[in-house]
Amino acid sequence: MKRIMNGKFYEKYSWIIFLLIGAMVLVGAIPHALGFNTDPTLVQTISGKTIDEIKILNPMFFNLYNFYFRGGGLSDLGFAFFLIVISLTAYRWGQKWAWYAFWFVPVYFLAWISLSSTLPSESKSSLLPPLVMIIVLSLVGLFLPFRKFFPNKK
Repeated sequence: MKRIMNGKFYEKYSWIIFLLIGAMVLVGAIPHALGFNTDPTLVQTISGKTIDEIKILNPMFFNLYNFYFRGGGLSDLGFAFFLIVISLTAYRWGQKWAWYAFWFVPVYFLAWISLSSTLPSESKSSLLPPLVMIIVLSLVGLFLPFRKFFPNKK
């Protein structure tokens, strides 16, 4: 018995790519928002001091660092929330605005690569692979269902 599907498999389920990206961002955002630095060597490579040394030597600077670090985590939580919600609803249902909105994902992470270009080369090695992976995944998630969002007009 043949199963009839509306649309191709990769068009129908490409929304899962953005759901996974949202889940990855969420997993990274939770410890970040709680103030747990999951890559303390990055701080040491950039500043020349460990987080604990910064906390002892300059507590006011550490408070500023911690404020922005945790604020970034909260921003990531919001970003992940919208990625997950839009992928589960509008993108999954083929609403064109969601396709346009999700172009923000590769642009956002390309901006992160641009921002990291000013860092020491040792720091880039821990940042670039996940950023490039998310950019590639998001582009795949945008191009696979292209015909779903923009069908041929006959």
